[in-house]
Amino acid sequence: MIDLAVKPDVVWLQNRSIILSLKNIKPMGVQMALKTVTFMLFLCCFTFASETISLDGLWKFNVDPRDIGLENEWFSPSFHDDDWRQVAVPHTWQVDAGFEDYFGVGWYRRTFQTVSPADARLVLEFDAVYRDCIIWINGQMIGNHSGSGWTPFSFEIPPNSDGKYQMAIRVDNSFSERALPYKDSFDWANDGGIIRSVRLCKLPQQHLSHLMASAIPSADFRTAEVKGSVQVHGHKADKVSITLYDPNGNSVGHFTADAADTVHFSLQVVEPQLWHFDYPHLYHLEAQLIDQDRAIHSLDSNLGIRRIVVKDGYYWLNDEPMRLMGVEWMPGSDPRYGMAESPEYMRTILDDMKRLNCLITRFHWQQDKSVFDFCDHHGILVQEEIPTWGGATKLEDLADIQRAQMNEMIIPHFNHPSIYAWGLCNEIRGLEPAGHKFVLDGMAIGRKLDPYRLLTYASNTLHNAPANDAARYLDFIEWNEYFESWYGGSAADAGEKLKLMQQQLPHLSVVVSEYGLCECTPDNPVGDPRRIEILKTHTDIYRQHPNVAGAIFFDYNDYRTHIGDKGKGAYKQRVHGVVDVFKRPKPSWDALRDEMSPIKTMTISTGAASTTLTSMKVAI
Repeated sequence: MIDLAVKPDVVWLQNRSIILSLKNIKPMGVQMALKTVTFMLFLCCFTFASETISLDGLWKFNVDPRDIGLENEWFSPSFHDDDWRQVAVPHTWQVDAGFEDYFGVGWYRRTFQTVSPADARLVLEFDAVYRDCIIWINGQMIGNHSGSGWTPFSFEIPPNSDGKYQMAIRVDNSFSERALPYKDSFDWANDGGIIRSVRLCKLPQQHLSHLMASAIPSADFRTAEVKGSVQVHGHKADKVSITLYDPNGNSVGHFTADAADTVHFSLQVVEPQLWHFDYPHLYHLEAQLIDQDRAIHSLDSNLGIRRIVVKDGYYWLNDEPMRLMGVEWMPGSDPRYGMAESPEYMRTILDDMKRLNCLITRFHWQQDKSVFDFCDHHGILVQEEIPTWGGATKLEDLADIQRAQMNEMIIPHFNHPSIYAWGLCNEIRGLEPAGHKFVLDGMAIGRKLDPYRLLTYASNTLHNAPANDAARYLDFIEWNEYFESWYGGSAADAGEKLKLMQQQLPHLSVVVSEYGLCECTPDNPVGDPRRIEILKTHTDIYRQHPNVAGAIFFDYNDYRTHIGDKGKGAYKQRVHGVVDVFKRPKPSWDALRDEMSPIKTMTISTGAASTTLTSMKVAI
């Protein structure tokens, strides 16, 4: 890292003036005993199979508004579904004509055929089904999944001698008190269906699972230790082999041990190439199960080496201080696709966020692996959270759902270096005992599952009494700031509240996790010019406060929601974004890009002379 002879508080939220002295470039050498977050790799229950068969594509589908499917055995192989319509999975019925406002039960059926070795294990993997579902294979119920609609899960299925399988899935997206989000309290689309991909995995009886590794850089970043474990099933194999490859594909570490239930390993990396949003270097870790000198099963995944902390009013990424800006995207908002939007479509949105110079973002609910793959490769720091949303949520009755959702969020996504923090909740009753208990319980779960990442929650009560809010327990503060909108008041009030936070919680830095204009508050002026005004004035206020490490504008897009005040059916929405639901940009898109551009002016000095480049826009 180099010090560009710039005070860190100058490089704030992009769009600032920089004086670069080429004669004073020197190593930063920042040495601090800070709480650090080190990337960890975890491959959960999902293993790389000897063979994987996609079950996406055409399925039979029917709604069940009278809930008669169970009684009439719609799961039976002999049931006739000739009058059911065909849909393409991933699918949500919320974008189908006539079913946009239907919240209830829907059924999916399909057949598939596969030939497998007699000793093969067959596993069905679902990337997400929204929401409560029951799965049958050849008329036999193999499992159910409830309370969570955006997390992956899997079931082992019994082999069939003729290789023919008939699958039926009952899905219910009725608002529920036994789910997160709770009942209808949330403000995004309640899209029912098999909303993400489905696949069949064939595994050998002897195989690996749960490949897990942490990459810990040394204080001076000249070395790193990659240490972890992998689980072995079958125990007839001889050895487990672990190999680490650097970003150029060169082997930089190898480990071999006798096979056991759990094999622990440690690898040393010299002069590691660090993961950073400017240069998102990715290592590759491969585990092989060896029997008689032959690899019979393997797991592999990417790995990033980096250290991140939010402290003293800065993000410190690999000991480089910075104050960052980003924007949040609300997925599932295109009325043509809803929550069943494809990874290819999602990448077009993430590409546009990069064009906006987005460096940090968050999601209100769990996202598909492909989203984090993009962020890993292209350099966007992400906070992912469980969808505990709103003051109406009955926190006292949801401890089991909280635990299950945190497990299903953290474990499958543990390997993504782009994820720097886990979010425990959003806009709960943060000043009440129930809110405190929910946050503390979530922290205990999070620390046990992942002691290496930051924990936070987005508060909308913090500004009323910072020292009494549950945010005081977390690694950094997230504050949803809506003065001149939901909170009333003026932009100056935001500055006063930031001063109050600094006085009462001086040890915690603030990330403004939401701010912007929703055109759903009748008492305030609306329209895109007003959105631009709020963007500029509020961002300028954050720049003036030394405890603010970053800000995330809300939001990228007008978004579909079942409580929308504009549009009907699949077009029911909140007008809140810099693009509309079809990604068409508004004038505020350009304004946001200007605010998030990393350099406004640069003066290059060689001692005797200097040159100034004005309004230089650099897309990070």
